[in-house]
Amino acid sequence: MLYRFVLLVLCLLPPVHAGNSLEPVGLRDLMQEAGLTYLLPPDYLPIQIDSYPQFPHELAIEHRDKLIQVRYSIRPLSRIEIDYEDPHNAAPEPNHIFTMIFNSLIGHLSIGGNTPHREYSTAEAQKKFNADWAALSLFDVDPEYSRDYRHAFLLAIHKNNLSDAYLVILFNDLQTVKPMLDEAMTSMTFVRG
Repeated sequence: MLYRFVLLVLCLLPPVHAGNSLEPVGLRDLMQEAGLTYLLPPDYLPIQIDSYPQFPHELAIEHRDKLIQVRYSIRPLSRIEIDYEDPHNAAPEPNHIFTMIFNSLIGHLSIGGNTPHREYSTAEAQKKFNADWAALSLFDVDPEYSRDYRHAFLLAIHKNNLSDAYLVILFNDLQTVKPMLDEAMTSMTFVRG
C-alpha cells in the first residue's frame, strides 16, 4: 500500500517537455509556482532524453565532457493529490511526505545494496538551498534509469507549503566529479527573498 501511494505521488506531475525541443514547455511557470530558481552551470548544456516513466523529470542537463548529467523533477505541493484508502487514518499531509518519498526514490532508482544518505541540518538546508529540509543519498543507479552512468546522488529539497524538488546527479567516477558537485547541486534552489 505504501509503495503504491509513493509511486502515485511521484507520477502525479507529468513532464512538461514538448516534442524534441530542448526548451521545456511551461518550465518557467512551473518553477515560479514551485518557488524555485535555476541557473545553468558553466560547461553544461540542456539535453533531451526520454523520461523514466516511474519518475519523470522536467529538465535535464549534461556537462560538455559528459562527466555529469543532472535531471530535475519539480513537484509543487498544490498539485499533489493523495489517494489514500485507509479508513482508520487521515491521509498524509503534503508537508510531511518528503522523507517517505526520498527513501522510496532511493529504493526505486538504485540497484540496492549500500545507499548512504544524510539529512542536512535545518541551518545547512536553509543556507545552501533556502529549503526547510534537504537530504542527499549516494547509490549505484538502476540501468533502466540510466544506461550511460553507473552512480547517482539524489538530492531532495523541500520548502514548507510550497514544493519539493529532486535533482538526480548521474556520474561514473566520484573522484573526477567531486570538484563539480557543489555547482551541480546548487543549480536549482528555492528563491530567496
